Amino acid sequence: MQRRRSLRATAAVVAVSLALGLAACGTAADRPGTNSAAAPGIGAAPGNTGEALDGVATEQAPVYWVGTGDQSGYLFREFGDPEDTSTADPVAQAAAMVTQSTPDDPDYRTLWSPVGTVGTSVSPDGTITVDLPAAAFSTQLSEKDARLALQQMVYTVSAAAVTAGLLDASTAKEVRILVDGQSGFKAFGSVDLSQPLTRDSSLAAPVWLIDPQTDSNPGSPLTLYLRALPVVHDVRWEVLQGDRTVKSGKVQAASPGTDPTVGTELRTTLELDPGDYRIKVTGTDDHGTEFSDDHVITVQPAG
Repeated sequence: MQRRRSLRATAAVVAVSLALGLAACGTAADRPGTNSAAAPGIGAAPGNTGEALDGVATEQAPVYWVGTGDQSGYLFREFGDPEDTSTADPVAQAAAMVTQSTPDDPDYRTLWSPVGTVGTSVSPDGTITVDLPAAAFSTQLSEKDARLALQQMVYTVSAAAVTAGLLDASTAKEVRILVDGQSGFKAFGSVDLSQPLTRDSSLAAPVWLIDPQTDSNPGSPLTLYLRALPVVHDVRWEVLQGDRTVKSGKVQAASPGTDPTVGTELRTTLELDPGDYRIKVTGTDDHGTEFSDDHVITVQPAG
């Protein structure tokens, strides 16, 4: 199940102004996990996704994608290498990938149309500005999907700024979206862009297999890293070969009063023989709706 993203055009370089002590909206999951080629050897993340990380900067770009099926109203993230690195601006690279690239996971998608250039800047107060051509909004979307698409961009550029070490993750960020240099555009024919946007925490995936990513090739042992929000319960993970379950486990439910935007994270080390596997995490909400995320990986032989 190999799917490779294609970055067909160049993100324009727009100067990024930085100041000491800048803050950004980000989560622990905005850093690559221990299995990611983006940051080999990074230690364990903090105990919840609301904590800032000191972590290591990476040249890989975090991109948030929209789910499919029962997960079609939620956002998931992958790290990937921009194929065109003619711009040194990591935020512009990530923003361009939202419009131009294909997620590795076939269960993810983008709501944007491809464009050739994206400009970004960061003001001294930490506000991220993204300047997009009108062609990026050429698809007519319902207001709900238009807001989801905008959040896809907001999550991506704020994560990119944190991951690159340009901003810290302690404070929510504002993202201003311009179209051909102008404010007030009606995005996707549905949403006015006069005001800056912040992350909508209700759009984060209820269950999310953060690492290993789809199409990754880790060695053994590998670290399984997942998150489940308090809206889901009976959360389980499985490692499968074909229809056979090789390993499985349960995720302890979040304690009463847990921040609904944080939930529970699990990191566990798995010993697996070389071969192809599907790792799946599932959970159910109070209405009986099942949420899941699964990634296909290939475990490499030792040495």
